[in-house]
Amino acid sequence: MHILLASSAGPTTTLLDALRRQGHGCDLAEPFLEAPSIAQHSGDYDVLLIEAASPTRDGIGLVREIRRKGVRCPVLVLSPRITPEDELLLLEAGADQVLGGPPLMPLLQARMQAVLRRSLGHASPELRCGNVLLDQARRTVAVDGRTVRITCREFDVLEMLMLRPGAMLTKEHFMTRAYGLEDGPDQRILDVFICKLRRKLAAAGSAEIVRTIWGRGYVLEEPSAAELAAARARLTAAHPRMQRAHLMRQPPQLAIAV
Repeated sequence: MHILLASSAGPTTTLLDALRRQGHGCDLAEPFLEAPSIAQHSGDYDVLLIEAASPTRDGIGLVREIRRKGVRCPVLVLSPRITPEDELLLLEAGADQVLGGPPLMPLLQARMQAVLRRSLGHASPELRCGNVLLDQARRTVAVDGRTVRITCREFDVLEMLMLRPGAMLTKEHFMTRAYGLEDGPDQRILDVFICKLRRKLAAAGSAEIVRTIWGRGYVLEEPSAAELAAARARLTAAHPRMQRAHLMRQPPQLAIAV
């Protein structure tokens, strides 16, 4: 996830380090009051986080300015002291979520996923393409109910694609969401992630769902019924025991006397 963090605590914030440890590409808005302009001009952010010591002094005006500039990405406000009146004003100003007290990372992660998912038109944390099911809440991937063991980065890549089916995502898109605007590894590492992800999904019986747009990026495409059937047939042929188990579960045929 590509996050812009605006913190009234300044550049020493521990939240920035915590978000990066979770694998997010996170940039710090400096100075704090420039966050609306940075969000407007500096990139395609998934979420804008405002860490405000005082919601009335630091938060409400900033949220209003963000929305006045036409920034549409989800906005979450974190503050150690939130009253119901503060929450109401923040939501009316354009915030999508308001969290009080010290931010608990699992809860913050779930809230960010929820607001991003809904902004992209998904109602459930279960994202499906063909016979592949990605569960954001459990961070699991399955093909026809069979769990696929993938790495955190491979999960992140697949999640980015499944949140935006049919949209061509550039390598820059993937890298900024994984590493932010700071220097990350060479973009060719993404090709490695995609290659391993395809191989693991195919081995579990998935049809091809990730298509390469040569020289540009990748796109998630819904497979046809014929492609799904062919992928399942290949899996069965590669594992004959599955075929025998399937036959054993079939009801016995009745003999017809002639």
